[in-house]
Amino acid sequence: MKNVINLSAVCLAMVFTSCSKEKTIDDDLKEVAENINKTTPQNLADGVRLDSVSAQPGKIFRYNYTLLDDVKESVTPEQIEMFKTSAKEGALRVVKASPDIKQFRDNDVTMVYTYYDKNGKLTADFKITPAEYKSK
Repeated sequence: MKNVINLSAVCLAMVFTSCSKEKTIDDDLKEVAENINKTTPQNLADGVRLDSVSAQPGKIFRYNYTLLDDVKESVTPEQIEMFKTSAKEGALRVVKASPDIKQFRDNDVTMVYTYYDKNGKLTADFKITPAEYKSK
């Protein structure tokens, strides 16, 4: 997941340095999403695939993943909560510390992570807000 976040941050940085003043952060995020989506789907570690990303109004950047080895009905709600907590903690560490994602932090981008099971059923989701990644 760190590679995906870093890739999106690098693309975002390139867009920010080349855009005109008339473009908004939402426009820039849309362009970043288009560029990242040219490389998806991407199989990541531990049976996770990045399917797509999207930019939504209000400085929101959404990552859509598939858990390739899981079926929602075979996972308990407790296991889903544990996964969600662990995934969010890992993503938050990367968002807070990575110099490659500085443009997200500087522009108060909210990141939304959505995970589907191998049958396409929503399994877990969470978001990371500027308040969360700017806190100590």
